[in-house]
Amino acid sequence: MSEWRLYGVRIRIHLLFWAVIGLSLLMGMFTEMLTLFIIVCIHELGHVAVARELGWTVTEVQLLPFGGVATMEEAYATDPLDEIVVALAGPFLNVLMMAFSWFCWYTGFWTEEWAVFFLKSNLIIAGFNLLPIWPLDGGRIVQAVLCWYLPYRSAAVSSLATSTLLAALMLGVASLSLHLNIALVALYLLAINIETFLRFPYQFIRFLMEKYRRHHHGEKQEVRALTVSPTAKAIEVSHLLCRGCTHLVYVKGTGVLPEEQLLHAVLFEKKHDTNVNQLF
Repeated sequence: MSEWRLYGVRIRIHLLFWAVIGLSLLMGMFTEMLTLFIIVCIHELGHVAVARELGWTVTEVQLLPFGGVATMEEAYATDPLDEIVVALAGPFLNVLMMAFSWFCWYTGFWTEEWAVFFLKSNLIIAGFNLLPIWPLDGGRIVQAVLCWYLPYRSAAVSSLATSTLLAALMLGVASLSLHLNIALVALYLLAINIETFLRFPYQFIRFLMEKYRRHHHGEKQEVRALTVSPTAKAIEVSHLLCRGCTHLVYVKGTGVLPEEQLLHAVLFEKKHDTNVNQLF
């Protein structure tokens, strides 16, 4: 996998992308492949531009044959609506490019054949990325929507489990219908989802760390009340924390425990199995 840096963002091109480029050269379709590469880059630039406008730190963009994956540091504990806006930024640029291709055909600047190819390419890339499979844009949107109604841990685990099943189904259907290219993409998505699922405990700690950092920097967020039993373990209560908000944890019969104090106990004092009524 090759990589370089642009304005502090690491850009990586997956080996599958180079394989597809090599195949396109053998088939005499380098111009079409180069066009797809440019479309994917513009798609990812949409994510990066909106994320930076929201103040997020973009650490990496990985380019794949079917799109790309942008990694942002703040994507764990931020407002779910911000995540949805960032996820939709890429497909939105695809829609603009589809309108651009129609305009170029209408004015006679492009031939109908090339305009249709450009339009269909954008439609396929946008449509595929909106599939509800992690880490595609659609999968990120599904997880963000779930975060409105569920604690972060429950929302993330549910979306990853669903994504894994959908990727496996996609692989099965593509294999049975002998669509090798789709099967390879589905296999890649399945592997990514399994890896993410296995690494989720680490990702959850990242979520807690991001919430603690926001407290430390005094960032203002919506405040929610959370009622728990005095015998609930600190780690169990952390599993109830939601994304994009601050909690006041009401411990029955004891008092109100600030979220920052709970996070400090879990992250730095290693009091995972301590009853929350003992954290006062």
